Amino acid sequence: MKNAELFSEFDPISTEAWWAKIEQDLKGKPLEDLDWEVEEGLTLKPFYRKEDLKGDAAPLLPKPDNNWQIQEEIEVADGVTAAKKANKQALATLMQGATAINYTLDNVTSEKDFATLLKGIHLNMMSMYFGGLFTESEPGTVLEYFSKYIKKNKINAKKLYGGVLVDPVGFFVDTGEYYETYEQDMMEVEGALLLAKERLPNFTVINVDTTSFHNQGTQATQELAIALSIGSEYLTRLSEFELAPETIARHTQFTFCAASSYFVEMAKLRAFRRLWNEVQKAYDIAAPTPTRIHAKTSLRTQSEDTHTNMIHATTEAMSAILGGADYVTVQPADLILGEPEDFTRRIARNVQHILKHESYFDRVVDPAAGSYYIETLTEKMATVAWEKFQKIEAGGGIVAFMGEEE
Repeated sequence: MKNAELFSEFDPISTEAWWAKIEQDLKGKPLEDLDWEVEEGLTLKPFYRKEDLKGDAAPLLPKPDNNWQIQEEIEVADGVTAAKKANKQALATLMQGATAINYTLDNVTSEKDFATLLKGIHLNMMSMYFGGLFTESEPGTVLEYFSKYIKKNKINAKKLYGGVLVDPVGFFVDTGEYYETYEQDMMEVEGALLLAKERLPNFTVINVDTTSFHNQGTQATQELAIALSIGSEYLTRLSEFELAPETIARHTQFTFCAASSYFVEMAKLRAFRRLWNEVQKAYDIAAPTPTRIHAKTSLRTQSEDTHTNMIHATTEAMSAILGGADYVTVQPADLILGEPEDFTRRIARNVQHILKHESYFDRVVDPAAGSYYIETLTEKMATVAWEKFQKIEAGGGIVAFMGEEE
């Protein structure tokens, strides 16, 4: 029996019949009381049906499965001892199932320190990222160190994945300051982009990071609008350096937090993929680069109760994965209390192992596709976020917009 015939013996129930039953059960209570105001300008009805969908419900992800990278952040302080400690932690983390490492560099000032960080790591079997203040201020130096290391060790650069994570525009939006000046920061990004294009074609350079805005309480659609505006700023300004928009987009990723509102966070990532594709088309990118998304569990939802934090992290990771994140970082449950313990790091890592190897979240592409509720929520979030994005662009872009607010 075909799926279309599975319920053929049952009469279809109209939307009107559903509403009539709900009105009967409410016993005079207004139907509007069941509406959920997600945020200002975004309200959801208690249920949705097929006729509420706009357009098709094809999967948003241009890949054969829903596989993602299990990423872990490792802070690196100054000096050889710190580099050795970080390297030891990275090796242990990779042995325990992580597939991507993000070294957060405070001040790695020599090639020797850098080589120490990479010692014993099989770079062609994982993704290697570099973030932190040192990377933000000197991305070209980090790429040079990395390039020299892989050349010395005869590693094929074209088969390596990862990136240096810089976002001077986001830093300005968050703090009102630049690392140097706007022009100098953009020139640093341009240099890193050119270096990556030449030597590391699969490396990210620009990381539009909205996590600080999220943790300060920003609404979901505002996060999307800010990310779109910052991404658009890079496309506009770096194109003035005669970089092709396709090159800029290919070396750009976006980092979002996933919080405790399960379906909202799922729809947030799905909505962003649609919106960033539209932005790329506006810059005449004929074949938009698939949006690369890194999702982190929220610090905003963490409390001093680490066991509760573990539960939050699990549902937040589920939202991120079902929303189509390419890289996921589960924050240790005691992160807001100070230096995470080995135990909480292991639990954070194991959350993703369970979701992948026991729950098989990696098997189905965009599993939310076709859900009337999530598709409608995705569409509504995209619409509200796009309106906010257009308001920022009408003000001259994110840099000018923030300058006016100051």
